[in-house]
Amino acid sequence: QATGSASRLAWACLMSEPPSLDKGEVTDKGSLNQRVILSCRAERIEALYQGADPQRVTAER
Repeated sequence: QATGSASRLAWACLMSEPPSLDKGEVTDKGSLNQRVILSCRAERIEALYQGADPQRVTAER
């Protein structure tokens, strides 16, 4: 029933550290600041895309 690759997850990772209000990853209204999260967690995100993060979970087909 999927309409394209953006409609499904191929892999995911649950982070043990929640988004930080002090680092600006969460706004005063409680929204996530994607730009800051991508900046603060750049190494971890790169490892996820490279398949090098041991906590990465891949969806089975």
